[in-house]
Amino acid sequence: MLLSVVALVYIARTVGPHWFGVIQLGVAYMAYVLIVAEWGMGTLGVREVARLTGTTAIHDYAAVHMGLMGAMAFAVLVLGVVTLPLLPFTASDIWVFLLYLAAVVPHFATLDWVGIGMERMGWVGIARTSRSGIYAVLVLLLLKPLDGFGGWPGYRWVPVMFLVAYAASMWIMALGVGQWLSRPVWPDFAGWSEWRRRLAATGPIGAGLLTMRVLLNIDILMLGFLAVPAVVGSYAAAAKIIFVLLIAVEVLWRALLPRLSRLWRLSPALFRNQYNLYLGCVLALFMPVAVGGHLLGERLMTLLYDDEYPGAGNIFQVLSISYALLAVGQFCGNGLIACDRQRAYFPPLVVSAGLAVLATGWLIPRHGGLGASYAMLTAHASLLLMTAWISRTLLSRQLLVPLAVAAGGTGAMIGCYLLASAWSVLWLGIIVGIVYLAVAGPGLWWWARQQAKREPTV
Repeated sequence: MLLSVVALVYIARTVGPHWFGVIQLGVAYMAYVLIVAEWGMGTLGVREVARLTGTTAIHDYAAVHMGLMGAMAFAVLVLGVVTLPLLPFTASDIWVFLLYLAAVVPHFATLDWVGIGMERMGWVGIARTSRSGIYAVLVLLLLKPLDGFGGWPGYRWVPVMFLVAYAASMWIMALGVGQWLSRPVWPDFAGWSEWRRRLAATGPIGAGLLTMRVLLNIDILMLGFLAVPAVVGSYAAAAKIIFVLLIAVEVLWRALLPRLSRLWRLSPALFRNQYNLYLGCVLALFMPVAVGGHLLGERLMTLLYDDEYPGAGNIFQVLSISYALLAVGQFCGNGLIACDRQRAYFPPLVVSAGLAVLATGWLIPRHGGLGASYAMLTAHASLLLMTAWISRTLLSRQLLVPLAVAAGGTGAMIGCYLLASAWSVLWLGIIVGIVYLAVAGPGLWWWARQQAKREPTV
């Protein structure tokens, strides 16, 4: 993730606000395309592979799953080629969007969901790190030299580099899965009835993921419809830095899903205990991140971009709180998926997504990028409130302990910031982080150990 952030800042400083905005619109479009092409198949695959026994059963399941995902990817690819010219923001350069659309090809063949379901997290980590690493290296070394090569401007080569890195990650994952299952996985067709069964199971998950995507980046798409690319670029320059937090939660949850899915079948009491342990840690992480991002946002954006992206600092301040709320709400919602209550997660997503669309449509014409950030803050807060209420039977009063400890550490962090506000932003960020860990760390460690002692025996 840090490698991706380095590449992101370098791209933003190299191509300028207009073309950086076009690239980020392409990334946002790709995110929707990949969700529609997958439609929850990856999440379902993780959950079902985690419950299978024997490499033969896992191989046969994965082959059929891959065949269905390939058919869905082909349909989305054809539909995307036909409909792309109809989208107004593609007028800047349709090649950027066509290249990002092509990501459905390596996406359907990537078997990281098999590795996650089998809990081979080390190899999954290698594959995903290689994707970010290769992409960052290509961007840093080749973006400027390739500018104008073959008649293509530099910004067009950014999605090409992403596709190369994605394909490399796909092959690394395929190598690992082939070794674990003693043979490679190729797409297979097990009959229409089996495909219908799996699609029926992924219906709520896919619809939920698509709706969640609205909560993740409808702001950028709405800016693409209602503002010029330069405004999109300034907004994305701030949003994509803090967006790393949401990627962290997504990666964390994919690692936890197979374990918690098995625990739910084994012992709901043990599931509840572990769920609260992980949720307490997430709350203790995002509280200081949200406050720290709000305190340091303007100075951090100036450090990264100088004055090339006006307004990015204020946007970062709002989104640091907004994305922290979304991350916790997303964690609560994924807990419902792990205990087979995915249908209960969908209504809050729909309500919050609708609120995000309406609020961005109202505030962007009046307040630009800053209005978009406040619109997302409203939607993200509503999602957290609703998912926390629906999953209240999974929550424990013991969560009040990490909340209180994190609040104390965050208060100490704010006091440190006020005393040392004249320091440079890098040193200030390090110092307030150390203060938070020093004040909250011991209490959180004690709480985690006490929570582990409360685990019921099975």
